[in-house]
Amino acid sequence: MVAVLTFRRSRELAEFLEGYSRVELPPDADVTLLVVDNDAQGSGRATVDAHCDRIPGTQYVVEPRVGIPVARNRALREALASNADALCFIDDDEVPESDWLVNLVAEWRWSGAELVGGPVGVAPVPSTATPWQRLINASLASRSLRKYAGAARAAASGGRYTIVTNNWLCDLRWLAASRLRFDERLLLTGGSDTAFCRAATTAGCRRSWAADAMVHETIPPGRLTLRYQLWRGASQSITHFRMKHDSISFGVAVATAAMSVVRAVLGLLLLVIPVFGLGSLAIGVRSLGWAVGRIQALCGAESTLYAFPLAEPDESAGIPIAMPCIERKRAA
Repeated sequence: MVAVLTFRRSRELAEFLEGYSRVELPPDADVTLLVVDNDAQGSGRATVDAHCDRIPGTQYVVEPRVGIPVARNRALREALASNADALCFIDDDEVPESDWLVNLVAEWRWSGAELVGGPVGVAPVPSTATPWQRLINASLASRSLRKYAGAARAAASGGRYTIVTNNWLCDLRWLAASRLRFDERLLLTGGSDTAFCRAATTAGCRRSWAADAMVHETIPPGRLTLRYQLWRGASQSITHFRMKHDSISFGVAVATAAMSVVRAVLGLLLLVIPVFGLGSLAIGVRSLGWAVGRIQALCGAESTLYAFPLAEPDESAGIPIAMPCIERKRAA
């Protein structure tokens, strides 16, 4: 089963579905696409309906409790209830390459890993983008290539790397046995997939990296600013700090403050001396954001990266909205 979460992003969802309709299916596998709409009003239904005939077996459910980890757990429940062997996650602002799923499933089958990740590239900007937006997008694309090349090297050498849900496959037999789920306390902060990967590793999960299972993210114009990239880096830094430290001792505070100064200086130097080429701009700004976020975390700040209005739990959660093309079957 492949799951995509969405929340009031009909245009992005339509582009995803158009791209997904061209994806090759792995051999000897029945594949179901599950769309989890995190809008209680079901705003994504019309978009899914419009693509239903091109993607047989599509399922659509509404998860009225707003929050990314809540929606991810809903996808897990649906996949487990359908007796699927594996669950893949992909974001609704991404478009997979045609061989994405074939390569991702092949890595899972070959490696025997319980958790498999893959790279996310940055799609080109539209023709209406300004030169400044083009520069930032190109810098983010360069940063992305460096990041995922590093993940591939770490996977090959047994090093540390994180698998997050923008390109993710989990073996559901292992998941059912481990009873691991996404932490729903991280509703606004983001990072529940990072926390899941860390918890899975602690639980003995075997990981693998599918370097040739590529998807491409489209970054909206509103995010192609240095201000947004700085803020996003700071928000993620706050979340990661709080994952590592339940409490802040004097030693932790001193070490964190010192490292923040170092990262800030390195970030500023990268903006002046672009040793990483085009990617230096994005890397430098994100490094500054990391430093700002760490200082904010020391001062008690909380990340609000995904500050959606929260909905009250709905007793009807778990009941899919009927669609004319739904076909439940065993999925890979």
